[in-house]
Amino acid sequence: MLDLQLRLAHLREKAQARAAGGSPLTEQLARLRKPQGKPTTEALAASLGGTVVAPALIELERSFPLPFPHGRIDIRGGEALARAARAVGRLSGPVAPHSLLFLDTETTGLAGGTGTVAFVVGLAWIEGATLRVVQGLMAGFAGERELLRRVASQVAGACVLVSFNGKSFDVPLLKARSRLTGCSFSTENAAHLDLLHATRRLLNAGWPDCRLRTAEAEALRLDRVNDLPGAEAPAAWRRWLEHGDGDRLARVLDHNRADLLSLAALLALLEYPTKREAPLLHATA
Repeated sequence: MLDLQLRLAHLREKAQARAAGGSPLTEQLARLRKPQGKPTTEALAASLGGTVVAPALIELERSFPLPFPHGRIDIRGGEALARAARAVGRLSGPVAPHSLLFLDTETTGLAGGTGTVAFVVGLAWIEGATLRVVQGLMAGFAGERELLRRVASQVAGACVLVSFNGKSFDVPLLKARSRLTGCSFSTENAAHLDLLHATRRLLNAGWPDCRLRTAEAEALRLDRVNDLPGAEAPAAWRRWLEHGDGDRLARVLDHNRADLLSLAALLALLEYPTKREAPLLHATA
């Protein structure tokens, strides 16, 4: 009798489930509608073509054979870039091509202070007959310390650090964040060639301002296509952190990579600017 009652109760439960729309197909659709959780760092890395090198840290690599055209300038081989660095930076000692290191960051904002974070750090250096670009992307705050450690290691091995406004912004920010995370970050071994100052000195007569984008347009004759402005990078990273949407991070990385190429091209141009780029240098007395 008890067995019959249990069977009847079981049949009633199945009937109630069917009446409530609880068929196997309905249950499967309901499961698919449920949030599946934020995509993993591994999934983000795969979508970007990068590699997870530490918790919450993705690294992307790309190499550009030299010479490489960027705007109207050919980024020349390592010897030519080293010679340009020595001339533009007014450096007294020799400069080896492999000792040049180009640096650019994408950050959470320009407010300053220790609250600003560099969530992308792009580096480029000469490796044989190529310009190798390596970008570190934080998939979360847990990746910051390892990112800073890797960048500090590369900077420590460089003899010349090349940036655009890096003396005032990028390097002080990286040093401040390194102190907060317990890392050591030193630029003592490298001469810092900030191309913002060389551009102001040599090129910007008649320009509306001296931003890198202006130098690209006026001197390099570079017109970026479908570029994500740097000011929109913080929102793209926040969207990943808050919603797991990393669709725009690829464009942030493209922007950062283009900045690095522009540094190399601008360095090449600054060694021998023509009358069009530097009319004051060619003005007759």
